[in-house]
Amino acid sequence: MNEKKKILSKCEFTAKEPREASSSATMLHHRFLLVIYPGQGQINPALQFAKRLTAMGARVTIPITLDMHRRMTNTTAVPGLSLAPFSDGYDDGFHAIRGTDSDYNLYASELKRRASVFVSNLILSSANEGHPFTCLLYTLLVPWAPQVARGLNLPTAMLWIQPATVLDILYHYFHGYADYINDETK
Repeated sequence: MNEKKKILSKCEFTAKEPREASSSATMLHHRFLLVIYPGQGQINPALQFAKRLTAMGARVTIPITLDMHRRMTNTTAVPGLSLAPFSDGYDDGFHAIRGTDSDYNLYASELKRRASVFVSNLILSSANEGHPFTCLLYTLLVPWAPQVARGLNLPTAMLWIQPATVLDILYHYFHGYADYINDETK
């Protein structure tokens, strides 16, 4: 089973539309909330995946910081895909190269706080408007996202956008080979 079908089957549980007179089957309209870290290397893979989901008939919303939204000047309208800009407190962008570790920790903390509130409100308002999300997809760098979704009874699935080699290393690292990997990387 390919990756798209795995995610669809994992998150498929609700949002059934009434039967149409000409159709005997029930139509499913999935609405995905795709939460990503606002950094280079995260946005393009997420957008490509979102385009694939929309091509299958799903609707996808991506919460994105105001800075990243402004920088995405060459975006074309994709039917079924919407960007939901929010403030992370660094609307002119966070410059990691110029900052210190404590600057990054402050940014990450503020991003988590503000994005959690925004995502939570987005999930609730969509449900109140009668268009609930059927699944929250998230990437590795936003581990707080599934906690927010689970608190609102929304199923989650991780979207792995890193090379398969990274997944293999992490798997082995956390399954008994941590000392070996640490010794080999010194």
